[in-house]
Amino acid sequence: MLARARTAERRRQIEDDLAVPELPPEGLYLWSAFRRLSGRRGSSGFGPLAISWPEIDAFQRLTRAGLAPWEIEILEMLDHLFLKTMANPNPESDPSA
Repeated sequence: MLARARTAERRRQIEDDLAVPELPPEGLYLWSAFRRLSGRRGSSGFGPLAISWPEIDAFQRLTRAGLAPWEIEILEMLDHLFLKTMANPNPESDPSA
């Protein structure tokens, strides 16, 4: 996307849109868990499926992660945001947003 920016102003706008706060080191293990789970998610043929309870259970058993309920809730929130983004990857073009 940056390579296709025609003007320096558009490039700065894209860079600003992509800028996010740095993830605290204490949260890296949850991000890593989410990425591992997300990389193995299924698809309905119309898009990605939500990470299921059996997938989370299998992940915990196989990795001995032993996630607390609040950590699973964070994984679910990340998954919800991922699915929402995949459903509408370009929100500025959505007239209902």
